Amino acid sequence: MTVTVKGLDALKRRLAARGLGQAVNQALRRAADMVTADAAREAPGRLGETVETIDESRGESTVFAVGTAHRAGRFLEYGTVRRPATPWLWPVFRARLPGVKRSLRNSVTASFGSS
Repeated sequence: MTVTVKGLDALKRRLAARGLGQAVNQALRRAADMVTADAAREAPGRLGETVETIDESRGESTVFAVGTAHRAGRFLEYGTVRRPATPWLWPVFRARLPGVKRSLRNSVTASFGSS
């Protein structure tokens, strides 16, 4: 599953011009780590032990992925023809999204105030 925040790269360029790009990177990393921790708790059985945050950033694009390399994660999240889906990652992300947005806003606001 991939979630894309539209306009984030343009925002990062504008913030970087003011020397604030690092604040966004740090806020995104903290948010990804919080989603990872919650997803690890919500994952069924021992699947939670395999949930991790992966930095997939390239060039100026900041990307953090949260998930598991364990095959069962995908089958539980989306289901199969024999088993209904029992999502454990998407609900965590959806619940955390308002906090992620707030965290980004607070980080940028605090950085603007200190520059």
